[in-house]
Amino acid sequence: MKYVIGITTLLFCLNLNAASINSQEQTKEICGNAVEKFSKNKVSESFDSLRPFWPLPKAELDNLSYQTKSQLDMVSGRFGRILGSDFIKSQIAGTSFVQHTYAIKFEKHALRFVCLFYKPENKWVVNSVYWDDKTTLFFN
Repeated sequence: MKYVIGITTLLFCLNLNAASINSQEQTKEICGNAVEKFSKNKVSESFDSLRPFWPLPKAELDNLSYQTKSQLDMVSGRFGRILGSDFIKSQIAGTSFVQHTYAIKFEKHALRFVCLFYKPENKWVVNSVYWDDKTTLFFN
């Protein structure tokens, strides 16, 4: 029995380490992975890829994913089919914030997809993810 407890504890600790973000480069990789899925209209998979790093309750994140999918379905009727994504920029604020901005490209328009990460102490966490059609902000 103590072996089962020991192995379970070890696996739990390994899983915690797997969900750690130690560098700004990793934040860009994680955001880029979410954007790639989002730009393939795989909204649930996009949010699921962020879940281990986002300290939101599961129900809130599930609701956010559902609302995003519904809204994306509405705009895609006006914007056409999704063509892919483009990395726009990364911005750093102090030592605690990094933000990555991407364009989600449609046939007739584009959306801005932003991931904001926060480092309260030693590890980065997802602070917020949002998308909108404010493409003029690419130039600020």
